[in-house]
Amino acid sequence: MSPPPPLPRFDAIVLAGGRATRLGGALKPLLPHRDSTLLGLALEAVHDAERRVVAGPPTLAPALDGAEPV
Repeated sequence: MSPPPPLPRFDAIVLAGGRATRLGGALKPLLPHRDSTLLGLALEAVHDAERRVVAGPPTLAPALDGAEPV
């Protein structure tokens, strides 16, 4: 049996904005979930992307894990 063909190349854009007003105004992308944050899990899901871009506020910069901010 031959190995599956490689995935086609792709870029990923993660939309990471919003505040959780019912949680005191915390940034939703930085909310903890499992052993990461919501943003961390989204970036992990697209780790095979050629280019990862995160659209969100500048305060997310420390959490971008190598993704490009816009």
